[in-house]
Amino acid sequence: MKPSADIYILGGSQTDFARNWAREGLGLYDMFAETLREAVVNADIEPGEIEVGHVGNFVAELFAGQGLIGGFFGHVFPELAMLPTSRHEAACASGSIAILSAMRDIEAGHYDTACVLGLELMRNVNGKTGAEYLGSAAWQGREATDCDFPWPFLFDRITREYDQRYGVNSDHLNAIAQINFGNAKSNPRAQTRAWEFPEG
Repeated sequence: MKPSADIYILGGSQTDFARNWAREGLGLYDMFAETLREAVVNADIEPGEIEVGHVGNFVAELFAGQGLIGGFFGHVFPELAMLPTSRHEAACASGSIAILSAMRDIEAGHYDTACVLGLELMRNVNGKTGAEYLGSAAWQGREATDCDFPWPFLFDRITREYDQRYGVNSDHLNAIAQINFGNAKSNPRAQTRAWEFPEG
């Protein structure tokens, strides 16, 4: 299907993924505000030019006790106090769904300028609690019921099943990991930009 309107990305911002906001005494709002302010400057627009806001977020209710996030727009920029906003949850694809939804708003002719903000605060709890919260994306009562860390467990099951059906070559997986870490080194805000691994 051909889009009914051209879509352009005017600018953006990315926080430092290696940063631990909780250790700095900062929370979800601080992350939201910093990102929004930087994005508006980068896009070279006035905040009031934003007509609709889309937020991609998976589990702020669990990690931060925060459900409604779109209301933050008006706290960062008072001129956005009446901004229509929506939040999109699709586990790891929450940000992508927020982008697609903003595109649909523009293509439908409802708005000309949308702001999409994806954020997660997940390093403010211990590992076991974090794993339980992330496990909410699994089918409760049916998947990963006999483990402490649902996603490593489920990805291991997928790998084993794939290996049984088609065979898994660890050299291929290692090559993918090397490419990914190599790409991260070119991003000054990637979490793994400074990670080093010994040969072998």
